[in-house]
Amino acid sequence: MSKYFILIFLFLYGCSLNPNSKFWSETKKANVDNSVSKVLFKSKKPNESEFNQQLKITLPKVKKYKFDNLSNNDGFVNFLSFNENLSKYKFNRIEKFSSFEPELLISNNSLIFFDDKGTLIKFNELSKVLWKKNYYSKSDKKSQPILFLASENNNIFVADTAANYYVVDDFTGDLKWKKKHSSSFNSQIKIKNGKVFVVDLENTLRCFSIKDGKTIWSVPTDLTIVSSQKKQSIIIDKNTVYFTNSIGDITAVDFETGEIIWQTPTQNIEFSTNITLRTSDLISDGETLFFSNNKNEFFAIDMQTGILKWKQEINSELRPVTISNYIVTVTNEGLLVVLDKNNGNILRINDILKNIKQKKRKEYLPSGFIIGSLNLYLTTNNGRLFIINFKDSKIDKILKLDKEKIQRPVFFKGKLYIAKDNSIIKMN
Repeated sequence: MSKYFILIFLFLYGCSLNPNSKFWSETKKANVDNSVSKVLFKSKKPNESEFNQQLKITLPKVKKYKFDNLSNNDGFVNFLSFNENLSKYKFNRIEKFSSFEPELLISNNSLIFFDDKGTLIKFNELSKVLWKKNYYSKSDKKSQPILFLASENNNIFVADTAANYYVVDDFTGDLKWKKKHSSSFNSQIKIKNGKVFVVDLENTLRCFSIKDGKTIWSVPTDLTIVSSQKKQSIIIDKNTVYFTNSIGDITAVDFETGEIIWQTPTQNIEFSTNITLRTSDLISDGETLFFSNNKNEFFAIDMQTGILKWKQEINSELRPVTISNYIVTVTNEGLLVVLDKNNGNILRINDILKNIKQKKRKEYLPSGFIIGSLNLYLTTNNGRLFIINFKDSKIDKILKLDKEKIQRPVFFKGKLYIAKDNSIIKMN
């Protein structure tokens, strides 16, 4: 009898790891959320949150999409539209997924993500699984580690919430080396010239060698007893690395030596403020750092000196986007804001959620956005994808992709991919 159980186990195990197995669900048409397709308030009152809402802004033409990973300024892409066909790659729910905001990785014309047990999965442009690899112990698998990913050449670097960091071969998925750190990681990862940069939960920027994982240098910053769990952000520009920590400091360090060039605090160190602080990703246009937080602050900081250029009252923890002389963000309350990036003047504010019933607005918390050639694509914590005409900010439609939080969209080979806690959603 035991032989039969072994045969059944081997069959199931083989199917689960077979790259040619059918993992994606059947393609279907995405449902439309009609909550904004009709006027919900007969007597239309002026919205004090909106400003210059009739101003039309034309986007520059995108000739060629260039993925700018080192500056995080990757939100303006050469993407017109899609036919709204929906399919999913499913796995078991990752309990702490939404708290850590992991991102899909685009590497060597492929897409890489992970499942609930930390298994790395690589898809090609046809969404075919090329390989699946897992390098975790039984106890680590049970903890459902969140993986943060980055790549350079033929190397995929992984750091996780279980304090592991390792490198696998991009083409085969084979493990090159693996090490254990003193604390967990919760940050973006940037790689340049064989050097890997990641921030751990001790608020220390670590620089590792991608070749063997040895520490090249590290930069500790202040740490309080209880810190924000928001993922920390890193960008690299020329010979300088810029990063955030959990108490709101922005630090610039020398790429080669780790020597601190400047450090700019953005918050008073108070227990109640620090524990609830959530800062957006940093982005750069080569001269200025832009970022915001959930304390109603949007900053523009000079990259050379760390001096504040301007500051606006905008409440957002989403990654902004720079386009030409504009900077675009969406607030936690659902306001689409366009600013002049040079002086911080607000050019237009549109309330995306103004036709959503007031009692349901809290269900539509924005979680991330990118901008295509014509439209802005915004995801929410109740599984909606807003398609918004950027020129006049009118909502084209709202697609119901799920019932729970979906992450910021990723554009890859003419399709949108969106990660959530138990699946990857593909919009054809």
